[in-house]
Amino acid sequence: MKTYNHLLLIVAISLMATSCGKDDEPDIKIEPPVYNLNKPAAVETVDLGLSVLWANCNLGASSTTDYGGHFAWGDPTGALWSAQGISYDEQGYSWNTNNYGGNNPPADISGTELDVVAVHWGDGWRMPTYAEMRELRTKCQWTMMEQGGVRWYEVTGPNGNSINLPIAGLYYDPTGSPGARFLGGPAHVNKGAFYWTSTVSWSQSNQRGYDIHPGVVTAWCLLVESEGRYYLLDYVRAFHMSIRPVKNK
Repeated sequence: MKTYNHLLLIVAISLMATSCGKDDEPDIKIEPPVYNLNKPAAVETVDLGLSVLWANCNLGASSTTDYGGHFAWGDPTGALWSAQGISYDEQGYSWNTNNYGGNNPPADISGTELDVVAVHWGDGWRMPTYAEMRELRTKCQWTMMEQGGVRWYEVTGPNGNSINLPIAGLYYDPTGSPGARFLGGPAHVNKGAFYWTSTVSWSQSNQRGYDIHPGVVTAWCLLVESEGRYYLLDYVRAFHMSIRPVKNK
C-alpha cells in the first residue's frame, strides 16, 4: 500500500504544481495524440473461463503488447482532451462541465452512447464493468513479462487461456484554465497500468490521495503496479487511461 499511496501522492502534487503556472513562462502548445479507433482486423475474443470474453488487445492498439490509446471516461469520441470546466484547488477538484459524463452520469455506461468501445467497435464490444474487471483481477493469475524495455502482464484465466495487459501509464495534469488539456504524460509507463471500467463511483473519500468537492464524481478503474500489486479504485473521469474491450458470451 505504501507504493500505491506514494503513486497517488506524486500524481496529486504534480496536479497542484501544474495548476499554479508562472506568468513568465511561455505557453507551450502540445498537440494531443490521435488514435485509430477502428476495430483491428486481427482482434480476437479470448475466453478466459470468466463471465465475458476479453479482447486480445487494447482499444487503439495494433498488437497484443502495443499500449494502444489513452481515453477519458464517458467520451464516446475518444478524442476529447479539454480540461475546461474542471479545476483543482486546496479543497480538491471542482467540476462544471458536461464533458466526461457531466455532473450526473449514468451508473454504468457499458454498451451505451457514452461508451467509446461500443461506438467505434460495435458488434457487441463494450467497456468492462466494475464486476467484470474485479473478476479479471481476482480469478486470474498475473505474471509480469518484459521484452525490449516494454513491460506487460500476462493474465491467465481459470481455463488456461491468457491475454496481455500492457503497463501503459496514464495522462493527467488538468490546469483548470480555459482550453487546458490533460496532457501530463503518459506518466508511470512500465510502472503502472490504469484500465477504466464503465462503472461510476460516488465516493467522496480521500482514498485517492486528493479531495473532490461534493457533487464531483469519479469512475472505477483497475490500477496494476509493476511490483505485482493491483487495486480497483476510483479516479477523476477526465484522466486518460487504457481500455480493454469485452464482449458477452
